[in-house]
Amino acid sequence: MEMVLGNRKIGPEHPPIVVAEIGINHGGCLNVAKNMVLVAAQAGAECIKHQTHFVEDEMTEEAKSIYPPNADMSIWEVMEQCSLTADEEIQLKRYANELNLIYISTPFSRKAANFLHEIDIPAFKIGSGEVDNLPLIKHIAGFGRPVILSTGMQKVEGVRPAVEILRSAAVPFAL
Repeated sequence: MEMVLGNRKIGPEHPPIVVAEIGINHGGCLNVAKNMVLVAAQAGAECIKHQTHFVEDEMTEEAKSIYPPNADMSIWEVMEQCSLTADEEIQLKRYANELNLIYISTPFSRKAANFLHEIDIPAFKIGSGEVDNLPLIKHIAGFGRPVILSTGMQKVEGVRPAVEILRSAAVPFAL
């Protein structure tokens, strides 16, 4: 099935699309994120992929006491520090679009998915670690926008339920 991101057709009959992974590598700094977008554009990327985190909506209070290996702060604090605010993400999307880049993002909660829908992203990206978050995938599929579903951390059987949700919703998707 052919997919369209913005005005860009994706599929076997079209050239591969170059997607620059921004994620949270900006460390929560909008200026660093904008610089990453600019460098990606200069390098020939067509699409920017970000991560949208609203920590209070995606984690439980327990995350405040979970420390990743070799970290001196909790996973909650790490994500809080590395996330952009909603306003900053809107600015980043606007900047990427001004550079003629397609802006997509991975939401990690329903609130993040709703936000991305409201700011009119052309597609959702679902990370392989979220493939088994079926309630979130069903929520995202309800928007009817294309989905890029990563599969790297999953076995085929683990991907199948997510694919069934996307097919049932008649959402264009790529694995």
